[in-house]
Amino acid sequence: MIRRPPRSTPKPSSAASDVYKRQVDFSRDGQYIASCGSDRFIKVFQVNDGSFVRSFEGHTHHVLGVAWSADGRELASSGADMVVKIWDFRTGDQKRTISGFSKEVTSISYVGDSTNVVSSCGDKNVHIKRADNGGNVRALSGATDFVYSVAVSADGKTVIAGGQDSTVRFWKADDGQSLATFDAPQPEGAVAEGEGE
Repeated sequence: MIRRPPRSTPKPSSAASDVYKRQVDFSRDGQYIASCGSDRFIKVFQVNDGSFVRSFEGHTHHVLGVAWSADGRELASSGADMVVKIWDFRTGDQKRTISGFSKEVTSISYVGDSTNVVSSCGDKNVHIKRADNGGNVRALSGATDFVYSVAVSADGKTVIAGGQDSTVRFWKADDGQSLATFDAPQPEGAVAEGEGE
């Protein structure tokens, strides 16, 4: 009688276990969640049962940010490959690539109900672009170092961003006017730079 070795449960591949997620975003209707990560994919899942819906492939480096459009028909993604990509959620097709960034594009969000997207970038700026044709709207300046994250108020009127310079900045989305700057709190008893000299 020949004895066969017992079947072992397959282990997850190292490639899968080494993937880390950079950003997640709920669709506005709450039905889906999009994620992106170091495997260069954007992946969408059903919220109610966690089932996989679709993946989007096209970035050539880590995907650092993902966002849903207000109507849920599009996704925008940003990456370490220094581009923003716009995707058709229903078909999975890539609609366009927006280039012209000189550093990594670290996070992204749609601006309210509009077709504009806003992204943070390693070039010390926050960029507003048109998702429908890739055109420039404006750059929001003021940061003195790498900008890591960006968000937009629910009404689409205010943009907020923060980064390596430990400062949070607010701008008006429609004209780029600076609204406020919040510096990092100083430790108790610390002497501000330039004081005591």
